[in-house]
Amino acid sequence: MEPAVSEPMRDQVAWTHLTEDTPKVNADIEKVNQNQANRCTVIGGSGFLGQHMVEQLLARGYAVNVFDIQQGFDNPQVQFFLGDLCSRQDLYPALKGVNTVFHCASPPPSSNNKELFYRVNYIGTNNVIETCKEAGVQKLILTSSASVIFEGVDIKNGTEDLPYAMKPIDYYTETKILQERAVLGANDPEKNFLTTAIRPHGIFGPRDPQLVPILIEAARNGKMKFVIGNGKNLVDFTFVENVVHGHILAAEQLSRDSTLGGKAFHITNDEPIPFWTFLSRILTGLNYEAPKYHIPY
Repeated sequence: MEPAVSEPMRDQVAWTHLTEDTPKVNADIEKVNQNQANRCTVIGGSGFLGQHMVEQLLARGYAVNVFDIQQGFDNPQVQFFLGDLCSRQDLYPALKGVNTVFHCASPPPSSNNKELFYRVNYIGTNNVIETCKEAGVQKLILTSSASVIFEGVDIKNGTEDLPYAMKPIDYYTETKILQERAVLGANDPEKNFLTTAIRPHGIFGPRDPQLVPILIEAARNGKMKFVIGNGKNLVDFTFVENVVHGHILAAEQLSRDSTLGGKAFHITNDEPIPFWTFLSRILTGLNYEAPKYHIPY
């Protein structure tokens, strides 16, 4: 990709071709381009997935900005920007000068706040798209959800070719469909703006604020004694670092010549496991009793 250079800079570069400083000028330009290529912003970087993403990006040599409504951790290597993703004025400073944006901000699926889901997942994401374009961002990687194709009927060996759910299972999923459509529809190689979406399911791992705490609370209250159904229903859970790895690979492989642009990809551990077996292993690992009574479903 040819860097965006103003006319005065073009004149300056042309002039230095006639001087002995040419190698230094070219090296400086290359350094600027390289710095931008390695700079990214994680929207929602204070959250569970976002923090793991920041850690892996730093380990791979990226310069990282975090944009969130709150600062969830301290790290001198990270530049934090606090604000509302529905405000382009708040967003723009965090996106200016970066090559790639990872958008993983969303209210938790367990929330019942429909207005918040719509505001963050749809309105906020459209704002992210437009601000990315304004700031010159080249790649936008969305954290979507495998639930966007789920209507309450079992899916086995499902692929990305499956259509969006006509009857989403909840309002969270409904807004994730709207969000994903907007991001993938914004893919525009001709204008050097590339997008893709990663669809994880059942994210778990260190510092998980939802799945494990909810299980522990239920176990403490004596609500984890029963297996609903025959206990054999398979589910794809995904380790958080695998989810992050999928996002980073997508960003690094996304180019005008690749086939990733405008498409979504499922990310799992590729190890389907019975839902109740997975929960039982977590509970017993934390010294709680596993469910042992069956309730027909």
